[in-house]
Amino acid sequence: MPRTLEAVKELLQQVASERKKGDALRKVGQEDRARRAYEAGLARAEQAVDLLLQPPYDALPSAEPPLSTEHEQALLELVEACGVRGGLLQRLTRIPEALTSYKEGGELEAQFQLPGTYNRLNALRCTLLSGAQHLDSLQPQLQDLAEIIEEQLRSDPKCGDSGWAWADLGDVHALLGQLDQAQTAYATFMDKSETKSPERTLEVLGQIAVQLQRSGDPGAVRLHDAIEYLRGRLQGVR
Repeated sequence: MPRTLEAVKELLQQVASERKKGDALRKVGQEDRARRAYEAGLARAEQAVDLLLQPPYDALPSAEPPLSTEHEQALLELVEACGVRGGLLQRLTRIPEALTSYKEGGELEAQFQLPGTYNRLNALRCTLLSGAQHLDSLQPQLQDLAEIIEEQLRSDPKCGDSGWAWADLGDVHALLGQLDQAQTAYATFMDKSETKSPERTLEVLGQIAVQLQRSGDPGAVRLHDAIEYLRGRLQGVR
């Protein structure tokens, strides 16, 4: 493996470690230490992105398939780096910057028709968290994303093995108001990931609902009602 990609992989491993450390510290109320861990991870994520936008990979954002094996691997690392950078910025409540990072990764996911939708979905989540757009205005993008995830699950059984694709599908259906489909997707996520509580799957939706209410989004009441409906239906799923 080229030295640059080895360095990127090492940086992203360090990012994952700092993110995990920060999550654990935040869980026990040590917010200052958690933020320092997130900031340390963010610095490494930025280094990874910078490495992947230097020669010989600097043309990746405007490249066209097919890519060489090396450049394809660099592309996947860049998409992951954009996603983890966005996640850390989101944890640090730097939502506009998180949205920018997710959009950069999401554009690459779409351009190269990659199987993952992590960046694209989180870009939509952050758009709602920022109050930049109302929920109703994002319905076409959400519907497109639901169809992409469903097609991935049909065509690649391994896609849903960890459960996270099902959790993402549940979020999209919930934001669309398609509650029966959302319940099925969340229940599948809980089964495959061995997560027995629905709270983990509904936490981000709750944050979005609060922001929608603050910004006067007419979709806030509908999303609050959807969360309560899903929480009630999922309580009995074990």
